[in-house]
Amino acid sequence: MTPEISVPIQLFIDAQQKGYAKKLQFFLSLKLIYKCGKAKLDDGELLFLELTEEISSRKTTLKYIDFLVEKGWLQYNNRTGYYIIKSFERIRSENNWKLRLSYPVDFYSYRNIKAITGAIIYGYLHKDFWRKVRRKKSVQIKGSTYHFLSPNFNYIEAPAPLSVLGICRIFQISPSTASRLKEAAEKQKLLQVKKNYGASVPSKKAMELCLDYNDKRNNIVFYQGNYRFQLIDTILPLFLFKKRKKLKT
Repeated sequence: MTPEISVPIQLFIDAQQKGYAKKLQFFLSLKLIYKCGKAKLDDGELLFLELTEEISSRKTTLKYIDFLVEKGWLQYNNRTGYYIIKSFERIRSENNWKLRLSYPVDFYSYRNIKAITGAIIYGYLHKDFWRKVRRKKSVQIKGSTYHFLSPNFNYIEAPAPLSVLGICRIFQISPSTASRLKEAAEKQKLLQVKKNYGASVPSKKAMELCLDYNDKRNNIVFYQGNYRFQLIDTILPLFLFKKRKKLKT
């Protein structure tokens, strides 16, 4: 059976926001390889890690290790000569990450950092969208109304409209980054994305002039022989989150 670890989703989000995704990937490789929670990280072990991670320079490896030591996720024990690898629960506690959702990774998937991050961001908002619909009984977005149908309604199988601009505001990332993360997750079959289009418009130039007086962002695209408004994508996660235990108060 392939070893699997449940990684707090805030770890992926934080790495995306602060630009340390490759270093996070290196940390996950340590967590997967050294299940005992400690590593010597001598020349032989570093060479193995470099081959596994396709790192071409020892300088890069040492930079990653220095980063993890600075973060406190690796702690060197002078007496034993081992590095102690901090647990996810300690990391959650130190950052006060109370959200319990986690994403399972193994040796086959942990290197798809961009795809996993995209899946987490859109998957979390999918879950949050249907939670709000259930609480309010209905939600209207750009003329479309989404109803909470019945107590037996299964939101896990229902797509949700998720705006790239909404993602940007919530997670403080650029629209191009939000789109790339979505595409990476879709390519790895972690998300199912459906493009949606409105009715055809008679003149692209006339509609562009109208949009100058509209404070909402709308794109006009050529689709099925006509210019149309591009509506919000509807997205369905093709994975399930796991849950970690609550942080101790």
